[in-house]
Amino acid sequence: MRNFDVVVIGQGYAGLMAARLAAERGLSTANVEAMFAGGLVMSINELEPSPDAGAEGGGDLTSTIAMENMDRGIETISSPVAAVERNGTGWKVRTDEGELGAKNVIVASGARLRKLGVPGEEEFFGRGVSECADCDGPMYGGATCVVVGGGDSAFQEALALTHYAESVKILLRGAAPRARTDLVERVAREPKISVITGTEVREVVGDASGVTGVRVANGLGEETLPCAGVFVFVGLDPVSGFLPGEVERDASGAVLADAAGRATLPGLFAIGAVRAGFGGLLTDAADDAARAVAGIA
Repeated sequence: MRNFDVVVIGQGYAGLMAARLAAERGLSTANVEAMFAGGLVMSINELEPSPDAGAEGGGDLTSTIAMENMDRGIETISSPVAAVERNGTGWKVRTDEGELGAKNVIVASGARLRKLGVPGEEEFFGRGVSECADCDGPMYGGATCVVVGGGDSAFQEALALTHYAESVKILLRGAAPRARTDLVERVAREPKISVITGTEVREVVGDASGVTGVRVANGLGEETLPCAGVFVFVGLDPVSGFLPGEVERDASGAVLADAAGRATLPGLFAIGAVRAGFGGLLTDAADDAARAVAGIA
C-alpha cells in the first residue's frame, strides 16, 4: 500500500486546487479521479466569474490545472473509489487500482445532476434530453428548447442556448427563480427566453426522431409544450456513498463540515459540491480548497 500525506478524491476544480495547494505545502499528494479531470465545470464554456481570464471555458481551465499538477509531482490515479476507511490514526482509500494510505483525505467528489424521474427522460437521453447546453446546443439551431429548473445552472444554460436555439423556455415549479439576481436580470433582458412559473414536467414525449415536447401540469391542468431539446437542471446529488457511515451528512447526502472543511472524523475534509452549504461558484471551490489544506495539521 502506497502512503501519502494527503489523498484528494476528485478532479473537479475544488479537487485540483486542493491537490495543488497541498503539494505547494510540501505534502506528498495523490489525486484520485474515476473518469477525467473537470467535473461539472468541464461542460461550461462561459465561466462566471472566471478564475483565469485566459481559459477558454471550464474544460480548458481544468485540463490545464491537471497537467500542471502532474508536472508538480502530484500522483494522478485514474480509478473509482470503492471506499474510504479508518486505518489506525489515518485513512485507507480503496480503489480499483489498489489501496492508498493517507494521513488526511480531502473529499472533492462533487455531485451529479439530479434527474427529473419522469417517463421519457431516460428513453430520450442523448436524443433531445441533455445536460450540457454548450455541448449539444449546436444541434438545436432554429428550434425551441426547454430548460427545467430555477437555479443558477438552469439560467446559465438557458443563456448559453440563446446562441443556438430560436427560443428557450425556462420551466419553474415554484413562483420565483432561485438563481442569482444578475442571472435573473440577464434572462429578463434576453428576448429569446421566456420564464414559465408554476409548471411541473410530467413526461418527455417524442418519436423515433427524438424529443417533440414535454407534457406539463400547471394551474390550468395539463398540456404539451412543443420543443426539440430538454435540458434538465433541477439540483445536484452529492457523491458521498463511499464514505463511512459515521460521517455526518445532510438529507441530500452532502457532507457536514466546519468552516475549514473538517468532517466529523479527524483527518477527513469535504470541499466543493459534496460539502453541505457549498456556494456553487468557482471562487467558493478555491476558497474551500485553501481552507482545507490550511487546516491539515
